[in-house]
Amino acid sequence: MNIAQWIIAQLSSWGVRSIYGVPGDAILPLIDALTCDNTIRFYAVRHETAAALMASAEAKLTGELSVCIATSGPGAANLINGLADAKNDRVPVLAITGQVDTSQLGTDTKQYINQSQLLSAVVSYSGLVTHAAACPEVFAKALRMAVALGTVVHIEIPANLWNQSVDTPIRTPEPYLKTTCASDPTVLGQLIDRLNQAERPAILAGRGIQYCGLNVIELAEKWQAGIGLSLPAKGYVPGNHPLVLGGLGEGGSEASRRLFEEADIILILGSTWWPKPFVPSSAQIIQIDADPLNIGRMVPVAFGAVGDLSRTLSLISQSIHPVNRTHWINRLHLLRQEWEAQIAPELLPAEPIPPGFLIKTLENSIVNDAVIAVDVGNHTVWFNRIFTGSGQTVLVSGNWRTMGFGLPAALSAQIARPGRQVIALVGDGSFAQSMAEFSTAVRYQLPITVIIMNNGWLAMERDKMELKQMNSEALSLTNPDFAQYAEICGGRGFSVTQSDQLATALQEALGCNRPAIVDVKTAAPLFPGLLAKTQLK
Repeated sequence: MNIAQWIIAQLSSWGVRSIYGVPGDAILPLIDALTCDNTIRFYAVRHETAAALMASAEAKLTGELSVCIATSGPGAANLINGLADAKNDRVPVLAITGQVDTSQLGTDTKQYINQSQLLSAVVSYSGLVTHAAACPEVFAKALRMAVALGTVVHIEIPANLWNQSVDTPIRTPEPYLKTTCASDPTVLGQLIDRLNQAERPAILAGRGIQYCGLNVIELAEKWQAGIGLSLPAKGYVPGNHPLVLGGLGEGGSEASRRLFEEADIILILGSTWWPKPFVPSSAQIIQIDADPLNIGRMVPVAFGAVGDLSRTLSLISQSIHPVNRTHWINRLHLLRQEWEAQIAPELLPAEPIPPGFLIKTLENSIVNDAVIAVDVGNHTVWFNRIFTGSGQTVLVSGNWRTMGFGLPAALSAQIARPGRQVIALVGDGSFAQSMAEFSTAVRYQLPITVIIMNNGWLAMERDKMELKQMNSEALSLTNPDFAQYAEICGGRGFSVTQSDQLATALQEALGCNRPAIVDVKTAAPLFPGLLAKTQLK
């Protein structure tokens, strides 16, 4: 096999089934080999940033290695944003880029740049293949690091090497690379002893509970603890459970904030995010995570343990002493009731359409196992404030928080999970950054539904400026007719200006089995949580 063919065989053996990218001169032999292969499908997108974001989102959804490719120079540079998203959220992504001929490395030839240096801030390893014999070793190092560490790696191949022969056998997957560290049983015993001392227990759950939501509920019920959630954990536990008090942070619930403020022991499960204004000053914080580097990563902790969350939570639930905390349980129920009463007016119909009404109507319209790719913007905090969750998977740009994430994430989610309903929730500002990829959805007939919260502003930034009495004129947006744009691209487009139109439009879009855009003209009120956050500082 030549290098291009060998790479495809190697990636296929490690479970890769989709590759995202933009064709270019320095990777054309790889594109040709992909076209002739029937184990991996290449998805040609409109921009390399989208390719990298698609790989990042796929890795978040599946937990498996994902791959994006780009040509040399500008193509590689365009990957940076998506690779930064993957690295900051610690998921396994491999980026393969072309490079100029080996004879031109270090020269002023067109599209040459030191790509290892260019990508150094967003990858954990970058390997330049300068001889066919080195290709298998470079790939082995990159693949092992990506899978074992959950990180981003990069390999660049000079254009004159693609057709050179490789006779080294394919290296098969190594399951032990995913072995989870585990604390000694005595450490877990000490942790349980601390939990048993709680009088007002609370749980903060994050993306790491993806496969153990029922274990979290089991522990909460036995420990009699309230549960607050980071945004990507929504849906992993039932939002209507009486112990689930909502999201955390400026987009979270007042009930969740009060939960952590009043708790004496807080157990963090699979979360690496806690905004500083909302970190309590008096509670004892204990953390359990599959990755030891996550323990104490966001805030100092009093104690921690490392291990697979499903197994660890089962062991803890068996050892927690049942205690009757009637006063605390009643307090949690009251906090939840007060929060529901507080947001009830935000869920009522009006014109322009209130963002809270949109989120609740969307939640009532989707199936329990839907995938929701939430972009970055004002709509994100409204989603966190209102959406409760009932089994859905929420994909977000967690620590990097790049606008333009939602649509590419929805594309790769639909590719990775073709039987599931997939929604992209975006703002008008964030959608504009990746809207060309709607034509990618049409090209590959990916039946995603894009919900645009169209308020004519970069509303979150506008609110921050106006609170500081700054001139926010530059944050207004001039938008096209997004519904008409969907039709021009070959999809379905729905324009919603009245509250009584929304449920029907969502139902039609979700049921049309085609790429669709629902352009919802929404109000842009000052976000309540932003003012609360300002007051906490």
